[in-house]
Amino acid sequence: MSLTNQSIYQYVMDQAPSITQKWFAIKDGEEGSIYSKNSTPSVEQLLKKQHAYTIQTVISAFLEDEHIFAENLEQWANEVAKSRVELGTPVHEVLEALSITRQTIWNTIEQFILEQNNIPTEFVLQWSSKYHLTFDRLTNRFTNMYHTYTKQKLHSQQELIQQLSVPVIPITESIGAIPLIGDIDSLRAKLILETVPVKCKEEGIQHLFIDLSGISSIDTMVLHELMKLTKILSFIGIESTLSGLSPDTAQMITTLGIGLGKVPTYSTLNQALSFQQVPMDKASKPKPQS
Repeated sequence: MSLTNQSIYQYVMDQAPSITQKWFAIKDGEEGSIYSKNSTPSVEQLLKKQHAYTIQTVISAFLEDEHIFAENLEQWANEVAKSRVELGTPVHEVLEALSITRQTIWNTIEQFILEQNNIPTEFVLQWSSKYHLTFDRLTNRFTNMYHTYTKQKLHSQQELIQQLSVPVIPITESIGAIPLIGDIDSLRAKLILETVPVKCKEEGIQHLFIDLSGISSIDTMVLHELMKLTKILSFIGIESTLSGLSPDTAQMITTLGIGLGKVPTYSTLNQALSFQQVPMDKASKPKPQS
């Protein structure tokens, strides 16, 4: 066999199934990891496919056309990084698995060298340098893509959390409600002020019921921010109604002299909705608290 880069490529590709088999025998991730010995058949099939692609990508650097390797590298990094992020695989586990792959492929190249007679040292050094520099490029591109997909995933999760933390719920074509639950810190208060008016406009809401019964604690900051919200809504033509105020909160409003303006308040959301939606005789209507 002629001692060319092409000969290295052909030899490794012929041995690819054996390399993957050795890799599977060596890998030993922790229980629950996709690299564990007890991975599911579907995960095992995915790993076999991707490992074969890893071998092809790395060794394609020994072909004469650099564009082939560049295209393989980009496709490989996208596919593997995306799947690892989707599977929730920590990056250090992937890098450990790639390290084993690096060694198993290089062992095959060493075997090729041993099978030849009197290979000049310069050839061996050239192949070694090319191989390890190529694998470094592979690892670097993977970590970059892994970071990109992780940021995208976190951004999507943050958007979902924001939607759930500020849930404007349409009740009719023009009426909506926002049941606030849990603690409200300065960050969440800012989020409420920024998103609620926009959502109300998008949904065509003309009257918003703000229910506070699910808030674990209400301090002066929360009250001031809620008043800002009702003012902002009024500026864009949306009426507000507050419900779920506890006696302690009502006392706090009085003590601090916080003005609610024309915003009516009710003890429960059900009472507030009943007053707004169900026609009643004036005498039978629940009376607003303010």
